[in-house]
Amino acid sequence: MREPHGYETASFRYPHPVPLPVGEGLCCSRSTRSTQWRWKMDSRSPTKITVIGTGLMGSALARAFAAAGHDVAVWNRTPSKARAVGGGTLAFDNLVEAISGRALVVVSVSNYAACAELLSSEGVARALAGKTLVQLTSGSPADARSGLEWAKAHGVDYLDAAILAYPGFVATDYATVFYAGSRAVFDQHLATLQAIAKNSVYVDEKIGSAATLDCAILEAYYGSSLAFLHAAAMCKAEGLDPTLFFSHKSTFLGLVSVTADAAQGMVERNDFSGDQCSLNTHVAAIEHIVRLSKDARISARFPLELLDNYKRALSEGLGLQELPAVFQTLMRD
Repeated sequence: MREPHGYETASFRYPHPVPLPVGEGLCCSRSTRSTQWRWKMDSRSPTKITVIGTGLMGSALARAFAAAGHDVAVWNRTPSKARAVGGGTLAFDNLVEAISGRALVVVSVSNYAACAELLSSEGVARALAGKTLVQLTSGSPADARSGLEWAKAHGVDYLDAAILAYPGFVATDYATVFYAGSRAVFDQHLATLQAIAKNSVYVDEKIGSAATLDCAILEAYYGSSLAFLHAAAMCKAEGLDPTLFFSHKSTFLGLVSVTADAAQGMVERNDFSGDQCSLNTHVAAIEHIVRLSKDARISARFPLELLDNYKRALSEGLGLQELPAVFQTLMRD
């Protein structure tokens, strides 16, 4: 989850930080938001890193690398933003100079188009040759494939990565980063990359795999967020305090968890039969939600979209199967 435009992260916190196991080379300290940690440098020399892009996320990444003892250069189109990063980082006005002499270059800019523009700047490709480029810019699997093609053409090792964290959670136990590309390149830089997320996960050699997993998890996040916000709106419209609904979050989260576990096995087997609750029954329940929304004069767009997708499965003769049978219709446009 990269830096959301206009989203204030400073006040966003998890209520119960998860204790982080402390092992050799790991230091833990508390912050007001979450459990923080940093890696101690061992006897090896610190890695020379450049972070390109110093928005909220890029700045957090740069400071985390520096806090772990690495030699961090930062660059931004607006030089004053690079100088504002602080935390032991060194700001450069010139991008080629920022990259020169560095082993690892991390990019965190607004999108792949912006990155491509930077990489096409005079002298940048030559400066990157023989180095490792870690792409932490939001994008699609197709963007990742384009990035790899560029890197191969210019003699650059390339990892495409996706970070699931708000900037304020970088270098905490709430941060996860997925990586795709060469396993050897990932292993070479893992110890350094764990400065921004101890949970640094290698997904697959397919360069688009990290972006795919990122999009999949974010879709589940955004979809479920819209669902519970609409549910709260239904309660409020009917004169029921939404606080009561939120106090029962373990109930609906439990249902989602059980259904996800069941869906995993059904998708693997391509068998959606069962004896718990047919799609016919689920569709009837969604129709109640649509009616409530319309009667209460609140937006019915979300439940209508749900109903349309589930009814499509019924129209294809899947009504007697379990809820995850909808997967079969989602595989086709």
